[in-house]
Parts: sequence; structure tokens; C-alpha cells
Amino acid sequence: MADKVVVYLKFATAGGKTSSVTINNPRENVTLADAKAAADVLVAQQVIEGSDSTALTGFKEATKVTTSTVELA
Repeated sequence: MADKVVVYLKFATAGGKTSSVTINNPRENVTLADAKAAADVLVAQQVIEGSDSTALTGFKEATKVTTSTVELA
């Protein structure tokens, strides 16, 4: 069995929409504070834009998703 773990960071955009970033293979003990700190840097430094090509204006939420894959025999 293989597990895939990702963290999704969701942002508000200047266009009034939301945009998200996927982080693959985050460290096991990542916290909300860690995710928010990373998101705040992305917003402050204008590293990326939203999907509608507008600026990210703020962090909204972070979620951690684990997906298990089992090969059928």
C-alpha cells in the first residue's frame, strides 16, 4: 500500500475568487502555523498569482489530504 500526502493552501484573490496551491510530500509534522507562515510569504512576496491572473490577497485555509492506494491482486 502506498500513501500520498499533500497539503492544499487556499488563498483569496484580488478578483474576489479563491485559488489554491498544492504542496506534495510535506513533512509529517507540518502544522497550521507552518502552512500559514509559508502562505504569508507567498502573498507578501507576490510569488504566484491566482488562477484568474490576479494577486493573492490573503491566506484562507490549509488542509492535509492523505490518499491510500492499494493494488488489487
